[in-house]
Amino acid sequence: MEKKFKILHILGAIWKILAWIALVVGLLSSVGLLLMSIFGGEMVRQFIPPEQMPWSPRLFGVAGGIVTFVTSLILTIIHFLMLYAAGEFVFLLLAIEENTRLMTHAVRPRPAPQAPPIARPSRPTPLPPPPPVPQPPPPGQQL
Repeated sequence: MEKKFKILHILGAIWKILAWIALVVGLLSSVGLLLMSIFGGEMVRQFIPPEQMPWSPRLFGVAGGIVTFVTSLILTIIHFLMLYAAGEFVFLLLAIEENTRLMTHAVRPRPAPQAPPIARPSRPTPLPPPPPVPQPPPPGQQL
């Protein structure tokens, strides 16, 4: 049976491809944030005096990098799952439509095969004569 709604098949595939791209970019960004927090923290501290950033050791240190990495990783996974689920949902709706169409064709009653026509005589047949009506016996006669 032919596939209907070809554009929806394409859109479902695009959602899934975007999900994988988002996962790869998110993982690379998470690792980049971790490395920047660990190794780039000292560079930020050189330009900003500690009085203006009292929270800088917690934000730019190893602990801050790990917290940022884990948070970014969790958000990346959630984003991936949402995009992938959108693609799967499109394919789910397409599968429901296809199964409904197939079941409609399977359940639809088919016309019964027609019997060959009965040969009819060209002229009507005469009716048989009616049975004779019994006559009552004449009076005075015994049965």
